[in-house]
Amino acid sequence: MRFSDTRPPALLAGSSSPSTDEEESYLEQPVELDAFDDEGNDDSEASDLVVGEEIDVLGESAGDNDPIELDLGSFVELDNARSSAEDDADAGFEVDPAIGLALPDALTPDDGSEGLEDGAIVVDESKFPSLEQDDGSEGIAAEREISLGNASDEARLPMAAAPWQTRLPAALLEACSALCSAPGSVVAGSSDLLWFRDDSPAPLRLALDGSNLSDLVLLGAEQDIALAATQGGQLFRRARFASQAEQLTRFREPLRLAPGSRTRLAFGGALGTPGGRVLLWARDHGLVEVLDSGDRFEHVVVDGKLLAVARESATLLVARGRERSLLFLDGDPSAQSPRLASARRVAITSDTALLATSGQAIAVAEPGRALLVSSDSGASFRRVAGSASATAIAGADLAGSPRFFAALYRETSDQSEILLIDPLLAEAVVIARLDASSERSPADAIDRGEWAKVSCLNYHAASGRLWATGGFGVLSFSANELT
Repeated sequence: MRFSDTRPPALLAGSSSPSTDEEESYLEQPVELDAFDDEGNDDSEASDLVVGEEIDVLGESAGDNDPIELDLGSFVELDNARSSAEDDADAGFEVDPAIGLALPDALTPDDGSEGLEDGAIVVDESKFPSLEQDDGSEGIAAEREISLGNASDEARLPMAAAPWQTRLPAALLEACSALCSAPGSVVAGSSDLLWFRDDSPAPLRLALDGSNLSDLVLLGAEQDIALAATQGGQLFRRARFASQAEQLTRFREPLRLAPGSRTRLAFGGALGTPGGRVLLWARDHGLVEVLDSGDRFEHVVVDGKLLAVARESATLLVARGRERSLLFLDGDPSAQSPRLASARRVAITSDTALLATSGQAIAVAEPGRALLVSSDSGASFRRVAGSASATAIAGADLAGSPRFFAALYRETSDQSEILLIDPLLAEAVVIARLDASSERSPADAIDRGEWAKVSCLNYHAASGRLWATGGFGVLSFSANELT
């Protein structure tokens, strides 16, 4: 607040007392001002205001240059009135029981106790799951004791009366993700080809280009030429006795793939059968037929989006909108224009599926759901209870009867169960188990990863053994009566 004082300089210079004609100051102790030179700057006067010299500002105003009267008492009363009004506004409104508002009951007096009253909450311990006693171990060493159930929340399948025997190779092998067989050999793929000849427990190792393989097939009259696809979408060919591998690029032309483009390749058709049809599937791009041991490739027209190709026959799973159908290709591999047979609908919803055939029997698996099997070429399907979470399936002919093998993986315990399925009865039994507690699995669970997860299954009819690849490398199973 700025004051304009027009009194004589004598008073400002420090007169001992004010004039008797002026009113008394509101304060008992007068406000004093230090002496200063008035240069006519109002801002300087305001900033130099200090307690010291008496200043008279309470006189009545008689003109523009007369003192301004400030009644501090009125300011105090105004502030009290404003505070009283604000208190009244915060006080709310008075509740009148006559208008129907019920007042809450009085609170129970505090007896000094803290927390809830004893007996207010009754805990039924029988409703809680039982916990195993802590053995003092740290980390995840006891992770195999954790079980969250399977995807379909079904009871586990029973073990077969005569479980199959597990056979391991002579040497510990790295993780493998590709597998194929011919009458006289079985070949697995990691970044190299692991060629098992006849019943030899030790494979012949053949190098390609150092890339991890996604799939492979055996070609030629003697089935001694391996055509292998890498996870980067490249295609290599190497004969068993060749000195080096050859990269093939001609398959890109009928699919109209740009040079260097990446696509995931997979094989299907009548694999492992001399003279059988071999199909190469480039996901999201199309389907070609492999001719002359990989020297030629011909485009196969498919009406719809291709979801899966069976490895035991030229059977396709195709999506047309929301509809899923089975397509059966003409079995004549020499046909110039492959024809599509009539389609059969399949009640699945996923775009990621597994497909296998055995004669007239068909098996379809999708993530998180039980297998569907048909014994009449897809005219009808039945659900196999307890078969959810299959990571690999394969068809086989056992003693003249169609059968299917499936690998179910349980991530919480790092365990796989190998099933033998009867498509006529839609029933399955467990013939073997792969467990991370195996002496060949890494001791450290972090290094072990998905050690027991099966990536491929293949039934080798010549030896009657079921082969499998995965994080464990390569192994095989044989029925007891065949050992």
